[in-house]
Amino acid sequence: MKTFFQYPIRNLPLLILLALMPVSGISQEAGSCAEKLQTAQNLFDRGQVEQVAGLLHDCLESGFTREESLTAYKLIIQTYLFEDELEKADSAMLDFLRRNPEYQLSETDHSSFVHLFNNFQVKPVVQISVHIGSNLPFTTFVVNKPVSGIPTPGEYSAPAFNLYGAVEAKFKLSEKIELNLETGYSQLTFINKKVFEELGTATYKETQSRIEVPVSATYNIAKWGKFTPYARLGAGPAILLSSVATTEFVEIFPNGQDYTGSDIDRKDSRYSLDIFAQAGAGMKFKTRGGYMFAEVRGNFGMLNQVKRSDLPDYNHTSDELKTYYKYEEDDFNLNALNFSIGYTQIFYKPSKKQQ
Repeated sequence: MKTFFQYPIRNLPLLILLALMPVSGISQEAGSCAEKLQTAQNLFDRGQVEQVAGLLHDCLESGFTREESLTAYKLIIQTYLFEDELEKADSAMLDFLRRNPEYQLSETDHSSFVHLFNNFQVKPVVQISVHIGSNLPFTTFVVNKPVSGIPTPGEYSAPAFNLYGAVEAKFKLSEKIELNLETGYSQLTFINKKVFEELGTATYKETQSRIEVPVSATYNIAKWGKFTPYARLGAGPAILLSSVATTEFVEIFPNGQDYTGSDIDRKDSRYSLDIFAQAGAGMKFKTRGGYMFAEVRGNFGMLNQVKRSDLPDYNHTSDELKTYYKYEEDDFNLNALNFSIGYTQIFYKPSKKQQ
C-alpha cells in the first residue's frame, strides 16, 4: 500500500524541473542588454523586425555600453526604414545624433543608415571653456617719482603665482575663426623696491583683484592629428575689485628705525577701470565632445593706474606712503603674462537638411 509521502518523493526530480521551468523561461525572456542586442540582431537578419525597437528601448536609457548603444540605434533606425516608418526613423536619427554628435560613418554601416545619416547635419552651437592658471604681472610706461627730489629709480618684480580663472563662450564663425566672449578673475601682485642712498630702502607690495571681460578672436592655424595650434587677438575692460598694499622702510643706519604697518587699502589711488589689449597662442587636443588646451597670453594695460592726491578726489594713502614710508609711487601701466590650462565642451545641434 502506498503511503501519502511515497508518490511525491519518488517524483521529486520531476517536480523540481516543473517548478524551475517558469523561472528559466522568465530569465531567458529578460536576459541582459547584451543578450537583447544579439537577439535583436538575429531578428533583423531574419527579417523579423517587428520586435526589434521594443526589445531595445529600455536598454537605450541605461544598460548599453557606448558601442552597444551605437549598434542598437543603427538597428532601430534600419528597422524603421525597412518598415517604411520614415518619421520614426528621422526621430531616431535625431536622438542618435544628440547622443553622438561627432559620429563618423564607417565602412560597416548599412547603406540605408548611411543614406539617412547624410540627410542630417550637426552644427556646434556654442563652446564653453573653463580656464585656470596664473598671471605674471609687469609694469610699463613708468614715470619715476622721487621723494624730496632724491632720484630713486624703482626696481619692479612679481611673485611667480597669481591666481587666474575664467569662463569663456566660443562661437564658430568659420572653419578657422572663432569669436570668444570671456569673463575672468585675475589677481595681480607686483613689488617695487626703491633704495635711497644714505637713507634706506622702501619696499612696496601691491595686490590687485580684477574682473576682466575681453572679447577676442581665435584663429586655428592647422590640424596635426588631434592637435591644433591657434592664435588669439582681442581687447577688453578690467574692473578693479580691490587693491591692497603692504609697505616698509628700512633705514640704513645701524641703529635706525624700521617703519612697517598694517595693510593699506589703495583703491582711492587707483582708477577703477582699465582697458587692455590681448594677444596669445595655445595648443588644443581633441577629446570626445570637446578639447583640452594650454595657452599663454599677454594682457597689455593701456591706461595709467595712478590717481594723484592733487586730483579733485583727494588721495590720502599716497600722502601716508610718502610721509611715513618715504615712498612715492611711479606712474605705470599694469600688464600681465598669463598662463592657463583648461577644457572646452562643445554643444551641438543636429537637424535635418532642407530638401
